Amino acid sequence: MHYPFKNLEKASLEIDAIYEGGSQKNMQAEPLSKLLGVGNQGGIRFLGRGEHKKLVVLTSNQSEIAWPDKLDPLSGELVYFGDNRKPGDPLSKGGNKVLKTTFDSLAKGKRRDIPIYFYFSKMSDGKGYDTKFKGLLVPGAKGTSDDFFQGVWRTSGDQKDRFENFRALFTVLDVREIPRAWLEDIKVGRAYESTHAPQPYKQWVDKNIYSALIAPRITNVRTRDEQLPDNERQMDLLVHLYRKFPKEKAYEFESVALEIWGLISEKEVVADITRPSMDGGRDAVGWMGVGPEADLLKLDFNLEAKCYAPDSAVGVKETSRLISRLRRHHFGVLVTTSYIAPQAYKEIREDNHPVVLICGKDIVEVLNSVGVFTPPQLDQWLETIE
Repeated sequence: MHYPFKNLEKASLEIDAIYEGGSQKNMQAEPLSKLLGVGNQGGIRFLGRGEHKKLVVLTSNQSEIAWPDKLDPLSGELVYFGDNRKPGDPLSKGGNKVLKTTFDSLAKGKRRDIPIYFYFSKMSDGKGYDTKFKGLLVPGAKGTSDDFFQGVWRTSGDQKDRFENFRALFTVLDVREIPRAWLEDIKVGRAYESTHAPQPYKQWVDKNIYSALIAPRITNVRTRDEQLPDNERQMDLLVHLYRKFPKEKAYEFESVALEIWGLISEKEVVADITRPSMDGGRDAVGWMGVGPEADLLKLDFNLEAKCYAPDSAVGVKETSRLISRLRRHHFGVLVTTSYIAPQAYKEIREDNHPVVLICGKDIVEVLNSVGVFTPPQLDQWLETIE
């Protein structure tokens, strides 16, 4: 669905609908100000004065590699980074003040005081100011509140100054369309009282229920493009990692692969790296724990590390080698700087082999999540691995 610029003032909001920018060559062509009455610049825009905002729009332009906003369609959760992108007080940015006030209200259980949030993303292949609506947001998610709102640290481009920004967690509610009538009620401060307010929003306000909009994958076989970085800076980082381990030192990548697996699994991983001539189809064997600390269940795994050039696929021969060595109740982990060939990927998934596949894009994304964005930062990170 496309909404032309001339019709935005009367448009409703529909999931994945595109709201077109104008033909002007300046900010008058920006659609969100016309659509919702918010400002026309910045990642975080709002309607309302003082601390009592009525409406907040979060935007992502997909170009901030150091601040990778990410919407997970499987959980309906959005990780969003604030507006402080250089040294300075993070609360000097108006958008960051709004975020902090929002999560302070959430922590106090004052959900009716929280403004309505909408999320839009810039069209990567669109023209001008075109933007796509991604959903109605509420702060937080199911589960613990410890990581809903956190300070994150980065260094400036010259690596001299550390500075803080905010990382916020939101949930996209299961609301496919926002009627124009509710948007008009929001503008006059009647978001909750409106007869047009969506039921999932009212349930969240009244009972703290998160009814997320989830979109399970139709197929769990990722394409080559889905397994590799989709921008030049991330690909440069992946290539730099690959080149750190030439063929005669490829075995040293095994320790790195274990570290990456630990970061992705977010669990403590205990493992031993096997000797190169004795590995029998696995580079490391180990276990990870799930459950309460006092009664930990240990899950055994075999890990295979493949430091391949990003354009060289891991094929059936390599994946079959790992699968053949899996014992009963063990699972496999394959970590590669490249991608899994379609046939190998398909066979693993269709035959329900318990193998975790970690590809080039996964590696770069988890490195970004721990503050590694450039080759020098990667070199520093690699020095911390035994």
